[in-house]
Amino acid sequence: MPSRSTIRDVVGQVIVLAYREDVQPLMAALEKERLPASVQRIEYSNEELTYARSSRLLLNHRLAWEKAAALPGYTLICESDFVPCRGMGGFPVFWPVTNARAWGYLYQGSPRLLALSEGQPVHLRAHVSATVAYVINATVAKILLEYFNHVSATYGLTHYFSFEAFLQWFVTGKGGAAYMPWRHYGEHGGLPNAEHASIGKLRHGGEHHADNLMAGLHFLPQYARQSTVRFLLVRAKWRLLGIGRLLFGRWIVRTNVYDLSFGDRWRMFLAGAARLAPRLPGLGR
Repeated sequence: MPSRSTIRDVVGQVIVLAYREDVQPLMAALEKERLPASVQRIEYSNEELTYARSSRLLLNHRLAWEKAAALPGYTLICESDFVPCRGMGGFPVFWPVTNARAWGYLYQGSPRLLALSEGQPVHLRAHVSATVAYVINATVAKILLEYFNHVSATYGLTHYFSFEAFLQWFVTGKGGAAYMPWRHYGEHGGLPNAEHASIGKLRHGGEHHADNLMAGLHFLPQYARQSTVRFLLVRAKWRLLGIGRLLFGRWIVRTNVYDLSFGDRWRMFLAGAARLAPRLPGLGR
């Protein structure tokens, strides 16, 4: 990809969302990347403690959106179980900064492609749901605050609701556009929320990981349970799932927004193959 602005160039602040989790390894990694980070530890009222776990997480995201809406430039918001790649601060900006309603997912879970942008550099319009690590500006943050009000009024916060799955479509309906990098800039290092399996009935019980990383990770993720062998096995599994998504036609999402020709779909397939090109899944030590 051609030389252009980096994450470190455009991100003015990083907000790490936490409750009682240990975020010291993540904060140390962000410091090494020279990204200005602060921890946002939410305090729940007695009533909020009765809410679904997904709703409590949404409350923490809302606080970060309020901060981002009041500041110029871009804010990187990441959850406590995000594990950044080494060198993330110097990775290229992968969304069009000329579009005030564009935002980007540094980690995408099970990513899918909506369209390729025109011109150079090529940007990937993404279909993503995970909010493990994403970057927004004040314009998008204000739309996300509208989304919070919509969710609260329509679904309530007491019961389980997968707010991540619908977030992107709400912002898209307001003129927003989500983008993803050619490879994940980090990994979801934590264990899945049990609500996803017991209530949400999501695929893989809500478990999700990167299919290909931009570089090695700063530290061993929680899911590895201090075992490099387990880490490599999990990485291999999700890499194979990414390849399967491409080969079985689930990489490209058809919508009524983009009229995709055969040539468009072929280029999108090639983009999917390029992003899954072999890369060692090590820790980058």
